[in-house]
Amino acid sequence: MDGILRNLADTFSSAVNHAKERISAITGSTSVTIGELSQHIINQPETILIKKNLLGIPFSFYHLQKEDVSYYLEMKNSQILQLDVQAHDHTIVSYRSYRDKSDLPATVKFPKTLL
Repeated sequence: MDGILRNLADTFSSAVNHAKERISAITGSTSVTIGELSQHIINQPETILIKKNLLGIPFSFYHLQKEDVSYYLEMKNSQILQLDVQAHDHTIVSYRSYRDKSDLPATVKFPKTLL
C-alpha cells in the first residue's frame, strides 16, 4: 500500500512540475527570490550605487535602468529594505521589509526577458 501511495505522490509531483514548466514557457516568466533579484541588480555593471552612513548605520541605494525597466534596491548592511522593479509604468515587483514583515517571499513571478 505504501508503494502505491508513494508512486501516486511521485507521479502527481512530476505532473505539477511539468505544468509549472509549461506555464513558465508559455508566459515567459520564471520564479525568482527577492534575494536573487537583488543580486542581479547589484551585479549589473550599469548599476549606480550610492552609499550613505546615517547615524552610524551604512545604507546602500542601487539604481539600474535597462531599456524601459527601472530597478531600485535599498539595503541596510545586508538586509533588503526595499526592492522595486517597474516596466512601462507598471509595477512588476514591490517589496518593503516594513510592510512584508521582513519575511522575504519564497519566490515571485518575474519575466525571463528582464533577467
